[in-house]
Order: sequence, then structure tokens, then C-alpha cells
Amino acid sequence: MVKLYFEKENSFMTELISSAPNAELIEDRTHNEGLIGIIEAYLKGNNPTINVPWDINVTPFMYNVYRSACAIPYGETKTYKDVAFMAGAPKGARAVGQALKKNPLVILIPCHRVVAVNGLGGFNAGINMKRYLLNLEQNRMLF
Repeated sequence: MVKLYFEKENSFMTELISSAPNAELIEDRTHNEGLIGIIEAYLKGNNPTINVPWDINVTPFMYNVYRSACAIPYGETKTYKDVAFMAGAPKGARAVGQALKKNPLVILIPCHRVVAVNGLGGFNAGINMKRYLLNLEQNRMLF
């Protein structure tokens, strides 16, 4: 798995080609059945086990941030500062935000669970999508 993003197909393809020029696009649903099942279950409000290998080229810090985001339980949130601490950079809250902004695997790396101290913060798929995913997990309105 090198990229997962939901927006317009054309912008997805442009972004995919630029971020992973050697990646093979596999459109065959049977090949991707496990991943599709995980995402469908998640979008139905379930808490599926997500164990998909990543093939992303990121810095060690970004990798630590992404692993830290994956450690946040379904339905819970942590602040950027919390994740900075978890990633081994206690003063790196802003750097955490920048790393999460570049997250290529939305949902699989649940960066939507990382919020600002005073609100939602940002999200690379848009603040409305972040709100939707948090509400889906928490079954209630947060912000």
C-alpha cells in the first residue's frame, strides 16, 4: 500500500503518479478485496483490524508520527503535542502537524484522530472529512 486518498479520481491519479512513480495501479477488486473490506467495514462504523503493510518513502520522524497515530485507539483522540511526545519529539507539535499533512494513507494511518488543543486542527482531506470520521468513530458530535 503506497497511497490511499479520497477526493476526485483525476487529482488522485496525478498525486499518485507524482508521489509513487513506480507504483503499479491495481484496479482488480479481487486483488484488493481485503483492503476494500477493511475500508467498507470502517465506513459502516465498525472497528476493523487494520494490518496493511505500508510502502511509503518518509523520514524516520514521519514514520514515528504515523506509528504514533496508529496507536491512538478507535474512537479516541490525542493532541498534536501528545503525538509529538509519543513520537519522541516532545517539542515537535508543529512538526507533527506537518508530517500528518503529508499522510498518504488516510484512515489506515488515522491522522484524523490527532486534534489541536483548542479544536479540530487541520486535515489533508478537509476539515469536514475529519469531523465526519471522528463522528463516525465516536457516534456523537464532537466539534
